[in-house]
Amino acid sequence: MNIKKITITGIIATMLLTLSGCTMWEDTMKGWESDTNGLPRIVTIYSKTGEVLKKYEGNSVRISDAANGTMVINLDGKRIQVQNADVIVEEK
Repeated sequence: MNIKKITITGIIATMLLTLSGCTMWEDTMKGWESDTNGLPRIVTIYSKTGEVLKKYEGNSVRISDAANGTMVINLDGKRIQVQNADVIVEEK
């Protein structure tokens, strides 16, 4: 390989890593914000047959998974645990 091809390959590889790093950085920052402050979100809980069981909305919502498959929702200081249901979490 000549120097020109190596240089072009290096520039393209650097650009690809930089662009993918931006998305990764944004995801990391969004995760940190969610874990520390919570985010304004709408949480809809569905039964296994597709019926809406409950809908929560708040300005400081944090979501985490417990080891046994339970989803834990912290909604404006209140804790909600969800099992055996489908959950959709939307950011406002």
